Amino acid sequence: MTTALDDDIPARRGTSPGPERGGGATLADVARLAEVSRATASRVLAGRAAGKSASHARVLAAAEELGYVVNGLARSMMGVGRRSIAFVSSIMVGPTFATMAGGAEDVATANGHLFTMCTTGGDVDREAALIETLSEQRVAAVLLVGSTPANEEFEQRAQGYAATLARVGARLILCGRAALPHHPQIASIDYDHRGGVQSGVEHLVELGHRRIAFVGSLDEMTTPHQRFLGYQDGLAGAGIEFDAALAVQSGNSSDEAAAATVAFLESHPDVTAIVCQTDVMAVGVCRALHEAGIAIPAHISVVGFDDMQLVADLTPSLTTVRAPFHDVGELAGRIAVGGAYDGAVVLPSELIVRGSTGPVRA
Repeated sequence: MTTALDDDIPARRGTSPGPERGGGATLADVARLAEVSRATASRVLAGRAAGKSASHARVLAAAEELGYVVNGLARSMMGVGRRSIAFVSSIMVGPTFATMAGGAEDVATANGHLFTMCTTGGDVDREAALIETLSEQRVAAVLLVGSTPANEEFEQRAQGYAATLARVGARLILCGRAALPHHPQIASIDYDHRGGVQSGVEHLVELGHRRIAFVGSLDEMTTPHQRFLGYQDGLAGAGIEFDAALAVQSGNSSDEAAAATVAFLESHPDVTAIVCQTDVMAVGVCRALHEAGIAIPAHISVVGFDDMQLVADLTPSLTTVRAPFHDVGELAGRIAVGGAYDGAVVLPSELIVRGSTGPVRA
């Protein structure tokens, strides 16, 4: 089938960034075959015609015979038809973001919206260009997902995005990212990173652990920073002095976490527990411990964060913090389709105790 622009839209060949119409059926062709005016054919195909008249049936039959398809993008740019909701993240969606996207897509689809997923590669210019393009296409909302720099520059950039989208009646929604204190009008749906990690540390303390390390990316991005603060909160609450030497820098991959763990344990054999910024890192830590012949949890306990599906199948299964990714996406989706937003939302996280944690070794 060939997609054709609705002939009621003024032609602007040579000026539009969109594709030129191909050689398929046009609205005029449909109207001619159905023996109606183009205006009548347009109303029928747009769902704006009342009743079930003979001309209505002829238009639908003609469109089917000719293989005519109304250009949904063109209609949305006119303010009619289905508008899309865009899920924008820096990298290709992994298990955690996929769950969040699933929650948002369920709501979008149920409310008649298209759902699109876009990545920026962490490139600020690419992100800005994408927001501009989505605005030009009259997106209904943009869900900006995941960790971002915790600085004024990002706040100003987000404010600019929100203003660009507002011009077409769309809104910016931050997902898995804390609210911007100086821009409360920008919707934020987050979950408790800091309290989640703190609960993991408190669990280890209750098991008698005092030498507890943290493996994570120790930068100022919002997610790593909040989780690192949660680690420090847990120590402080137990009266354990924070030791910077027990904070292990690692990228968010199992291989990097495994390598960092091997190097770290050579100089810190007294550590009895490790809290990881993510489950992906925890998988690498557990692999490094297994390869070194260090029993989990008999010698070292391990705690992750995210509760990815695979971690329950590890041996031993991973104690981790469950984040409500689907709920974050679902709530963001409700706001995106026009639901009320009464201020920043922070959903609770939950510690899931499994086999990778146990009493401190004697």
